[in-house]
Amino acid sequence: KSSLIPSPPNRRQELVVDTPPRPIRHGDVIQLVHGMTSRLLNSHDVAAPMSPHAQEVSGYIDFNVSMAAQNLWRVDINNREAESEAWKTILSEVRLVHVNTSAVLKLSGVPLPDWGFRQLEVVAEKLPKGHSSSLSWTVEEHRYGTSQGRKEREAELHSPTHIDVDRKISFWSKFMELQWKMLTVKQEESEHKYSSAPLEWITMNTNIAYWLHASTNAQIHLIGNPVSWGAANLSLLAYQLLATVYMLRRRRGLKDLTDGAWQQFVSLGVVCVGGWMMNFLPFLLMDKTLFLYHYLPALCYLYLLSPALLEHMYTHLFSSGTPRRALCVCTSAVLVSIFTSYWNFCPLTYGSPELSANQLQALKWRDSWDILYRRR
Repeated sequence: KSSLIPSPPNRRQELVVDTPPRPIRHGDVIQLVHGMTSRLLNSHDVAAPMSPHAQEVSGYIDFNVSMAAQNLWRVDINNREAESEAWKTILSEVRLVHVNTSAVLKLSGVPLPDWGFRQLEVVAEKLPKGHSSSLSWTVEEHRYGTSQGRKEREAELHSPTHIDVDRKISFWSKFMELQWKMLTVKQEESEHKYSSAPLEWITMNTNIAYWLHASTNAQIHLIGNPVSWGAANLSLLAYQLLATVYMLRRRRGLKDLTDGAWQQFVSLGVVCVGGWMMNFLPFLLMDKTLFLYHYLPALCYLYLLSPALLEHMYTHLFSSGTPRRALCVCTSAVLVSIFTSYWNFCPLTYGSPELSANQLQALKWRDSWDILYRRR
């Protein structure tokens, strides 16, 4: 387990604490120094080995390369209002923001290969859409070194810290603490790169990347068909508008539909619109991490609504031949557009064939879509 020691900038070799110790506060710019090797934690806008959407983080070693070091980090104490402006052991929840790129230090959770000794990968990632505690770090202990020499410093770092072994916790205290943790863990804030808000699902403002080939741009995403997605939303609006017109006219004694057709139209709304609402609206009240796939059950009801609404319009609204032919032409054009969109997005949904960076960029119909580009 490596030790990272906060140190003011430009003091790489001075790992001995000031007298008296100077606390690190919110907003301070620091360097993170490996206590045994004195290497600084560095990050560049270069893809991480296992998480190419994030930046690589490593101990910077100057091999006389042209790339300058970028090893300054800004301390952001999230809970400073409740605790303190100073960085405290255990209590402070700290985010470390890379000064050059504004990326935040984060544990990706992906194990490195054998060359990384299967340790979990640490990356730097751009700030997410919402605040998240999973980007926060806590310090288990504050160790104040007193030795100038490297060997003596290593011995200090390897020495055990003082632990109060006489502290006793009863069985019931442990039991109650565990039960409370299990009851409240789902309420804790969490974050994922591809998490999204429910309102973003309607406009298909988000996607989820599932797989990226180890050496090419081949990738698999959960991403909707923009044309069918838009047609489903349009059918929802059309039904609501049509239902409003029908009800206003019926209140004035004008019955555009027979009682049987009206009951069928109402049942269509109860099943399809009601099913959409039951599967979508609860997510607006949930304070948890949500993803695009949570919207798929609700979307199925809109896909059922679209053809039923078309059949209703064809049967009850368009009685003459010309409007019916126009409706058939429009429907055929939409179906062709849906198939064309499906064919264009096949490389992203099935991972084949591999596309170039320019071709992937052409498929990025929304700026908010996160499509991966492998650096060559």
